[in-house]
Amino acid sequence: MKFRARLFNFSILIFLFLAFVRANAQSQKNKSTQAASPTLQSRFISGNSSLEIPFDLSSNLVLLQAKVNDSAPVWFIFDTGAESTVIDAEFAKTLRLKPAGKIVGTGSAGTAEAVKFKTVSMQFPNIEISNLTIYGLPIDSFSAPLGKKIGGVIGYDIIKEFVVEIDYVARKINLYKPESYQYSGAGEIFPLMFEENLPFVQASFAFEKRVPISGKFEIDSGSTGAVLFNTPFVKKHQLLKSVSRTSETRIGGVGGTAQTFLGRVKSIGLGRFTLENPIARFSQATRGDYASNKYDGLLGGEVFRRFRTIFDYSRKRMILEPNALVSEPFEIDMSGMELVADGDDLSIVLVDDVKPKSPAAEAGVRGGDIITAIDNRPVKDFTLEQIREMFRQDGREYLLKLKRDGTEVQVKIKLRRLT
Repeated sequence: MKFRARLFNFSILIFLFLAFVRANAQSQKNKSTQAASPTLQSRFISGNSSLEIPFDLSSNLVLLQAKVNDSAPVWFIFDTGAESTVIDAEFAKTLRLKPAGKIVGTGSAGTAEAVKFKTVSMQFPNIEISNLTIYGLPIDSFSAPLGKKIGGVIGYDIIKEFVVEIDYVARKINLYKPESYQYSGAGEIFPLMFEENLPFVQASFAFEKRVPISGKFEIDSGSTGAVLFNTPFVKKHQLLKSVSRTSETRIGGVGGTAQTFLGRVKSIGLGRFTLENPIARFSQATRGDYASNKYDGLLGGEVFRRFRTIFDYSRKRMILEPNALVSEPFEIDMSGMELVADGDDLSIVLVDDVKPKSPAAEAGVRGGDIITAIDNRPVKDFTLEQIREMFRQDGREYLLKLKRDGTEVQVKIKLRRLT
């Protein structure tokens, strides 16, 4: 079984787990002594749809609020790359969920243990889901990078129950009963291949001075970047030789971290759509998901936010309608700072780390600094996501006020592309 919420391009802290080997779960299912779980049920309280459910977008991740067993609303990551729904282990304790066993498996970089909870209910606007089996993992560390208290991850088991329309521009989601849904738009329909409850699609990639190459790529709304190439695909096609400029980083996961490179490819081809000059990750992992030869890599939220994206698992299809963001340049952080939210209410903007030889490092910013103002505006005027967007603008200069060991420090940084 595989749970996955691969997050972020900018910190090994964030490319955390949620990938488990399915063999362990399948062997448990096959044991004759194991009692069958109640069948998951989903229903609309009225009608056949729930329209314009608001969501927040953070680092290209869709964050939805939901209730668990009639709790107060909490934030969940909507993740097509997660086979099952996950709940934060500590949050599960506060709800007094009763464990129904554990599962241990291998993931992107090692092993981990999850607690199983059965017959859980979840509520979305106009929707109730019951008899849900979810898995408890310590995922509270997602909260600081996302700037919100994260209670869990919504996976395949819930997504398959609906046709899901995601409007990234309006930041609204529509959920429909599959049998009542009819598509009549002008978007392109992509057939999806499903393997172990994860969706895959064919995509092609152009590089300078070579023929385009194509492969099978996972659809992963829980990954913040545009594309990641798995290690066997990178080696088979000698992709690093086709990229003029790369920077080394690491991706982390269960059991450790793995080397990867960041670089730009000429374009991504999805049907009739061509996305120019995206930033890709080239895995050098030797084990786990990113070393898999069963598929070639993944496409993430940086791609899907450029479309009105429709997931219709019942008909094994994805539909893409280009939106106003489709031609927006692909950019990542140009400051060299890894920013996280800190404090009980996540209102403090903390510099978690500084990349060597970056604008921030050259300006004297240090890991552990707290940003209190940007261009003389208090940091409380901005969301963490807005600050990250500001730091993706080539050539922009910002005056930062920092708190360091109880003293105030002022620095000026000038942004530049690092990849």
